[in-house]
Amino acid sequence: MIVPGDRGRRGLAYTLLTPANRYMSRLPSLPGAQYYKLVTPRMAPARFGQYLVVAGEDPVEWPIASGFEHFIFGLGGDATVTVAGAQEVDGGRFALSEGGYVYAGPAAELTLALAVGASLIMIKRRYESWPGIAAPGVVCGQLDALEATATAVPGLMRRELLDPANPAFDFNISHMEFGPDVALAQIEIHDEEHGLYMTSGGGLYHLDGDELPVIRDDFIYMAPYCPQGFRAGPEGGSYLLYKDVYRDGF
Repeated sequence: MIVPGDRGRRGLAYTLLTPANRYMSRLPSLPGAQYYKLVTPRMAPARFGQYLVVAGEDPVEWPIASGFEHFIFGLGGDATVTVAGAQEVDGGRFALSEGGYVYAGPAAELTLALAVGASLIMIKRRYESWPGIAAPGVVCGQLDALEATATAVPGLMRRELLDPANPAFDFNISHMEFGPDVALAQIEIHDEEHGLYMTSGGGLYHLDGDELPVIRDDFIYMAPYCPQGFRAGPEGGSYLLYKDVYRDGF
């Protein structure tokens, strides 16, 4: 029997959440908003949290204290993030319409505001320091303004939202853009974990031996050493990809 949410899966090394089976949570600071925990450290071995926030019939505004680093990505509608002490960059207030993004290091205090119907992705983690390297400050931008660069796979382009050459960052965010029927060149197995949010199109994701269809607004958590690969469908596909970097696992 087919029931809503039947595409969702939990494997030993991954979880696939779809719009039909993700479950709405609540926070005291977000009354009336739709708040989805896509992954948190409660799902071992994840070391980060990734959340989907959607404003309901009323605007939403809430403060976020320092102590964790955050990455926020606008999915749709009008939203802003204000970073205390970042007045030298756009007065500390950044737009988060579709494709807008902000990274704020662990010392930053934030205020997020969503207009009615706006939605965003938020990533939160405890910063892993490295001797002699200061934690990053604030980075902001717009996805469409970034140059898409070619990869070793014909038909696969990527945009880097955080500087992949800067070892101050302990994670990277990439936007991976696949042409029709384009596939990754291998089934990868590596120590880095992933949080993946489909932003367009779809295809088949290989996850620890399972071949699973994925479409826009699906989310996948991949644990370290999860065998993984992707083939886009006839319309192509793209996703926002988190991975931890520049640290040795301790």
